[in-house]
Amino acid sequence: MLYLALGLVILAGILTGIALYRKPNALFILAYEKIGKAPQNSRLKNEWITVKQLKKTLLWLRAHGFTPINAGRLTASATRPPKPVLLVFMGGYKSFLTDIFPLLQDSQTPATLFLPTNTTGTYNKWQNPHQEPWQNLLTEKDLKMLAKSGLISFGALALNGEDLSALPTDQAAYLAQESVFRLHTQLGLKAEGFAFYPAEKKIKNITDIAPKNLTVFIDNPATNALTQKAVLNVFFPQKHPWKTFWNLFIRR
Repeated sequence: MLYLALGLVILAGILTGIALYRKPNALFILAYEKIGKAPQNSRLKNEWITVKQLKKTLLWLRAHGFTPINAGRLTASATRPPKPVLLVFMGGYKSFLTDIFPLLQDSQTPATLFLPTNTTGTYNKWQNPHQEPWQNLLTEKDLKMLAKSGLISFGALALNGEDLSALPTDQAAYLAQESVFRLHTQLGLKAEGFAFYPAEKKIKNITDIAPKNLTVFIDNPATNALTQKAVLNVFFPQKHPWKTFWNLFIRR
């Protein structure tokens, strides 16, 4: 009985230590995909988040001292705020403008939008329509309006939203670099980073594919030291809800 009690005390101490553990230099990157309610028979339900859910997340972050930033702050010389959290939205869906941007604007919350630049004004061609209906993407006019707000920064995805993990290195590198080039020359937007999304498998040759001199974002649920890095880890809360919540909770 004594050993059991002692064991419980030690376990409680360990759990308390974990709960109180802080990483002052932790940068969280929370990534979201489709906005709204998933279609009834969707096989991709973990890609969706409702406006109500996102609003709840933003309120929780603010209440616990996190400060939302956009990717422009990662490369800027200005001092970063305490407990920064970077919100990113993948895909460039039209619903970002209609449903999410008003929420961000009302709360003055910055965010970063990653785009497959060759699909601007069309639809998400990378998705299998037998899994879920296609969705419209933001137009050039939409993007300029978002840029003018001062809240939204931009990053690039593969040119047409391709899964670069499934392609030969030289082809993948071309699609990445060309997307960044068009973001600047055709859309007049500065690329603050490049994201490997979607990526069905772990990419081993990141440095050979990613555009040079840009921060790279990868789907890996982990925190980042608050220093400029070539590769940053991203949480997808809808895919990894418990791991995301726990990591935020112990650093709240």
